Amino acid sequence: MIPEKKQLQVNKIFLLLVFGLVAFIVYFVFFVDLASFIETISQTNLAIYGASFVVYVIGIFFSSMVWHSLLNALTVKMTVKNAYLFTWVGLFFDATIPQLGLSGDVAKTYLFSKSSSEDAGKIGASVIGQKLLVMTITVVTFSVGLVLVLFNYALDPLAAFSIVLFLLLTIVSLFLIYYLSIKPKATEAILRFVTRVVLFFRKNWDSTAFNQQVTGMLGNFHVSISKLKAKPRALIMPSVYSILSWFFDIGVMFLVFTALGYPAPVDSILIVYTVSGALQAVGLGIFGVNEIVMISTFRALGLPDGLSVSVTLLSRAVTLWFRLIMSYGAFQWTSLKLARQQEQLPIKPA
Repeated sequence: MIPEKKQLQVNKIFLLLVFGLVAFIVYFVFFVDLASFIETISQTNLAIYGASFVVYVIGIFFSSMVWHSLLNALTVKMTVKNAYLFTWVGLFFDATIPQLGLSGDVAKTYLFSKSSSEDAGKIGASVIGQKLLVMTITVVTFSVGLVLVLFNYALDPLAAFSIVLFLLLTIVSLFLIYYLSIKPKATEAILRFVTRVVLFFRKNWDSTAFNQQVTGMLGNFHVSISKLKAKPRALIMPSVYSILSWFFDIGVMFLVFTALGYPAPVDSILIVYTVSGALQAVGLGIFGVNEIVMISTFRALGLPDGLSVSVTLLSRAVTLWFRLIMSYGAFQWTSLKLARQQEQLPIKPA
């Protein structure tokens, strides 16, 4: 039964990729000036563009250091190498499974807890702590970009409404994650709701063991979040690493503009970068959808058609396709390590 479930999941992902590809091709054929696109992208400086791949890898390293620092603050032992490896693995799940921005976090928590003797509640607290830092930077970035855009452009009302809506959704998401992190009763209510839903469909399911395990993990999670709140100095380095990670990540788009020979518009980049991340966070960052939204947003902000398409495709080649290749390799390597680790475990006597 397990192989069938895995095959079903693979088929769903494949269908979504095909749907996104078809949608993008239709958009490209009917709404893109092909001549302008070819003229713009043909001017790409390959040396500068190549640097964007290096910058992206450095950004992922600093992202892993955010997590590593938070784990240290909770006295959870993890090497920098493993933090970097598991961060890439999380990116693979985020890029391939449409969800509310949690699959990568769950994967990191599960795989690290499985490969070590560390408590899953503590690991989960470090992962959520990282998400809160990243989302806080995202809200600040989005707000700054929006202010700059409103001062520098006469936006179409629909475009302005869409951008403001994205900002509000990001703020609401940040508030909900923070609220659930500090309110044990809220997570307990969610657990009870999930249990009732499962029992509705599976009348004979014994929920006792499940509830005990999850309740214990959530208890450790909330205790760990409280420890992080009580040690603000321990959050200094994770915050610094978060800013550095953001700086290098958004640097990809700046380098793409430079490689195309155009001055990088800071306000437009801040908006499009954040919108793209928001799409990923709500599970709509699949191929095709993200590209169409990025191109449309660049256009709404006054960028030429050929430039909008070129920047989008070159940026996504780094942040999607290169990311998929690297993260898939990390996932396969991690799976191999875990399999070998399981083989080396002593066999319990009957």
